[in-house]
Amino acid sequence: MSVHCLFIVQGEGRGHLTQALSLRRQLTEAGHQIAEVIVGKSQCRTVPSFFRKGFEAPVTFVDSPSFVPDEDDRSVRPWLTLVHEATRTPTFLDSLATIQAAVERHDPDVIVNFFEPLSGFFAARYRPTVPIVAIGHQYMFHHPDYRFPPGRWWKRSVARAFASVTAWGASRRLALSLYPVEQSVNDLVVLPPLLREAVVQQSPQQRDSFFLVYILNSGYADAIIRWHEQNPDVSLHCFWDRPDAADVEAYDDTLTFHQLDDEKFLSLMARCQGFVSTAGFESVAEALYLGTPVQVVPVDGHFEQLCNAFDTVRARAGIRSTHFDLSQLQAFLPHYDANTSGFRKWLQRSRAQFVNQIEAAARRTVPQSTAVPDPELSIVEPVQ
Repeated sequence: MSVHCLFIVQGEGRGHLTQALSLRRQLTEAGHQIAEVIVGKSQCRTVPSFFRKGFEAPVTFVDSPSFVPDEDDRSVRPWLTLVHEATRTPTFLDSLATIQAAVERHDPDVIVNFFEPLSGFFAARYRPTVPIVAIGHQYMFHHPDYRFPPGRWWKRSVARAFASVTAWGASRRLALSLYPVEQSVNDLVVLPPLLREAVVQQSPQQRDSFFLVYILNSGYADAIIRWHEQNPDVSLHCFWDRPDAADVEAYDDTLTFHQLDDEKFLSLMARCQGFVSTAGFESVAEALYLGTPVQVVPVDGHFEQLCNAFDTVRARAGIRSTHFDLSQLQAFLPHYDANTSGFRKWLQRSRAQFVNQIEAAARRTVPQSTAVPDPELSIVEPVQ
């Protein structure tokens, strides 16, 4: 029986978008359908064109809570985020109404939420009878074997609370991890990263003498330029999401900035000596699969990225740093173990589980098992 799905996707960053594309392919190959994709977009970022082109179903954009960056676009401002997003509550209520209209229009068998907080608030406000499956690496925060960075007890609690908000109303949570752990929580299923087919199909290639850089916040470009000017002989290809930039901007002969381009990015990652990035989960997972050593620099004030940076080291994918000093990655290269066969086998062995979990959730007669609070809520993204 074909399963009729509605996707709700967080548009902040690249990871949730590519996860949705990957699951779309797996579900359609299994004979299932995606009725519509609702993307929660922020005020400061644009959704890459490769995502919009990746779905035959309509893609609808709604306003969603997001972090407020500092003036240099290099870090997040937690308290200003809280105050600013509180003023936008009427806008977010309109977004919830758009989701409800899509549910009424399509009558889906299951809603798949890629860590978009609006999905949790939607479940709290409208109490849908449609089962919800929540997908995200942040659900590992609720696994007893997950190791947070030392200290920061308050931030740990907030990170767990926000992950819970996104999963309100979900009958199961699929926690993506860079390494296997025991399945020990009833509605929490630990699975490997949800990588796109384009990553899995990348063939081994000769490594070229350049480094690949991906910066979530374009303000970090200044740090990349400073290091480059001290090391002009090192070739760098840097991807960013600066809205007013051209598709390709050559700073000089050995530093080039690119707007996000799915195919080009993966091709360069498979061929580069090493990969430098803010600590986004998906990029680290792709590099780990391709055997590319990683240096991660978590965004200032972004606790989730700090957690990802510690996980990167735990998974032996690379090193973590506090600033963009590529000399540290150069020093790490001789110590990197490029044998990622264990990770690849785990990922390939578990790929069918994603479709199985969606199918199982759609067959449930009583979908909600995760507690949903009373709907009188302020729709504000918690500080991380």
